[in-house]
Amino acid sequence: MNIIPTVQTFTHVLLAIVSILFIITGFGISNYQTIESLTGGALSKLTSFQIHSNLIIPFIVLLIAHIGFTIGKKILKKKQP
Repeated sequence: MNIIPTVQTFTHVLLAIVSILFIITGFGISNYQTIESLTGGALSKLTSFQIHSNLIIPFIVLLIAHIGFTIGKKILKKKQP
């Protein structure tokens, strides 16, 4: 079994989840009343800001991995006859 496709899929799924969380928490900072009511108070303005601030590094790492896997796959396809 080749582990590379599994790692690629895992990376893509994590990037999607982190991106969605990044957007929701960013919206929770600017429009906290809406997000607080939708989440039942679980995401306050402060909580949204803390999560949003802590997602920067994982987002960048996953984005670089995603781009690297995509470029690597295209380079490998060009080398094969």
